[in-house]
Amino acid sequence: MSNNTDDAATPPQRAEIRQTFADAFDRSADPLKEFSDDSYGLYDPLEYFIETALQNRESVSSEETIKVYRLTYRQWREHMASMDRHFACPSPEHVASFIEWRRDVHGNARSTIAGKLNRLSQAYQLWQSDEAFPHPPDYNPFELAQETTDLGENPDKEFPNLSLEELREVFSGIENLKRRAVIGLQLKLGARAGEVCNIRIEDLDIDHSELQSQYDKLGTHAALGEHSDVLYIPHDRDGNKSSNPRLLPVDDELRWLLLRYLLVRPNVGEPWLFLSERTYTQLRSKGVNDLWKREFHPEYAETEDTQAITSHFGRHWFSSHWRLNVGLDREHVQYMRGDRVAPLDDFPDAIDDYLHPNYAHIERQYRASIFKLRLEMQY
Repeated sequence: MSNNTDDAATPPQRAEIRQTFADAFDRSADPLKEFSDDSYGLYDPLEYFIETALQNRESVSSEETIKVYRLTYRQWREHMASMDRHFACPSPEHVASFIEWRRDVHGNARSTIAGKLNRLSQAYQLWQSDEAFPHPPDYNPFELAQETTDLGENPDKEFPNLSLEELREVFSGIENLKRRAVIGLQLKLGARAGEVCNIRIEDLDIDHSELQSQYDKLGTHAALGEHSDVLYIPHDRDGNKSSNPRLLPVDDELRWLLLRYLLVRPNVGEPWLFLSERTYTQLRSKGVNDLWKREFHPEYAETEDTQAITSHFGRHWFSSHWRLNVGLDREHVQYMRGDRVAPLDDFPDAIDDYLHPNYAHIERQYRASIFKLRLEMQY
């Protein structure tokens, strides 16, 4: 496997690699798959762990602790239901996608995710030791996935508090066209690394005759409708973690960044907007992070007081700009982030069920209030 960060293996790719090893040694890379369709009787194996093991521990002294376990287990059941797999029979790839879901969609910190995996692994270890269960004693997908999946940033540290002028200073020094386009897009649209990797040429509308002749699929996605200078980000592509699809405006600066990049992008027949520098195939999330590190490190690497600036900083900056600087309505910020529109607390008013922001609600204010990176644009 290549050491190039652009080509870092995704969970599905890691599954294929593991299967290759398993085939070579006549072993199963997914030993629990054959038991996934079993009903496990009428009893929940996670509740079995809570009632037979957890509640008998001297260290578990309060109902609040048990509530934390039950919350984790509810989240795990929901995730595995979306994978169409019994929650007691995961593969490492199922666990990796759970990690990414909690990290990228819900913004869980590293320690929070590690705690969830620990609580899940405790139940799994009981199943391993109990002969009534089919779980192999030498196979723990929770531990394996934790070793091979990024759990996220240091939870005890904030990002550096860059002013807009400081951000402009760093951005003005970026000479590589792809890095400028990727970083500019994440700052201006709040897209996750996985979403950036999944942008297709057809998702982007830029009215430009030379680009149209070079890319016949440009701006052809049906979701774009009659809108111009706009990007569509779906929610249902593998690796996209948003709850809802969204259309987002492409302002004049981002349009310029993308136009310049596309004019020199290798036209190799790939549908993806951003390509790996080495293989000219789809850019990977770790490759996106590497682009940020090349421009912001070592000055903004991790310190004793702050976490490193990586691609997630773009989403953080985007959210802070619209909510704190502009004061945009919360549900409109949620729409632009691709989040589910949700109330502030656990007791929503009935109106929350009727809030459905869309592109028409945010376009005018977005174009009027998007921050400027002060690019020198020459057409």
